[in-house]
Amino acid sequence: MPESEIHVLVATKSAEVRRILEQRGHTHFEIAVHTSAIKKLLPDVHLVIVDYEDLVEYELSESEIREEIFAARVYECTSSDFCNDPDSFLGGAAVNRPGRMLSIPSRYCIAFVSYSGGTGRTTLALDSAFCYAESVGKPTSAQGRPARAKLGAGQAALSNAALVVELTYGVSSLASLTGLDMSSISQLSTDPDAQMQQYRGVSLLPMDYNYARLLPNDLLRRYLGQQMDRHQLTVIDCIWPHGLAEAVRDRVDLWIVVATDRPDALLNAQRLYSELIASKQDQQVWLLLNQVSDHKASSSQDWQIKLPRVAKADEYRGELGRAILSAVYAPAWQRSVQEKGR
Repeated sequence: MPESEIHVLVATKSAEVRRILEQRGHTHFEIAVHTSAIKKLLPDVHLVIVDYEDLVEYELSESEIREEIFAARVYECTSSDFCNDPDSFLGGAAVNRPGRMLSIPSRYCIAFVSYSGGTGRTTLALDSAFCYAESVGKPTSAQGRPARAKLGAGQAALSNAALVVELTYGVSSLASLTGLDMSSISQLSTDPDAQMQQYRGVSLLPMDYNYARLLPNDLLRRYLGQQMDRHQLTVIDCIWPHGLAEAVRDRVDLWIVVATDRPDALLNAQRLYSELIASKQDQQVWLLLNQVSDHKASSSQDWQIKLPRVAKADEYRGELGRAILSAVYAPAWQRSVQEKGR
């Protein structure tokens, strides 16, 4: 079957669901109402249309198959919801699920968040953005050299692929790690002559909280929204909670809670994951363990991404970013990188 097909598991007796799917192109579906058969098919599907009252409990109970579907992080809906709006379930919602993407979305936003400092959020954000720009995006010709792009009102969209937004307190880690003299968020959002810093095909928005916190919420939300719309990938480096996070909160597609194997960072990550998952869909929140020195820290927690300790991570050679992006954009990432290299 072609890689671009959406794979659907039909776990319902609804004839209308089957009729809709039979008329759709680029859609492959399997029918299964026995719970054991559903479990076997889960690894290969993007969407499960399920009516639990129609299932036949064989080897697995209804509660057990609910847990299996939840653990598989596959998109799920009932037959009535699907029939009312099939396009929404066969479109971006299913296709752009992290870890199960059929193509690289034209717009996507990842937020690296943590309660704790010192987890490597900024390094991960930068390495991911640089890796994306170099591997998938269409960076500017000034690759590898700092440049400034003027973003005036009504100006054409940027050619840069990625944007890094910093939402922190105190001194800007983004400025410290890059060593660049950059206009801050408050300057860029209020001064039409201010120019955004670009580096290695990535646009950079460092935080200056003491000034930015005085800005009207609508102004900041509008400015950040405009910049996110001009980039294929937005990466947010965010200490949580943050007073300005509401400006981007609704635009985040995937929250990645970052921890290291320090006891305080592990505990804080579990708490923050629980906080975010309470208000988000489960597929919108991932856990990342950074700088893994042993496997003890991963034994009691399900980590979507585990990253080893990397020498000279501040050189941004893509080792960390590649691991993150290949997990988030899988399986489309490898295919996109290969196509660009041809």
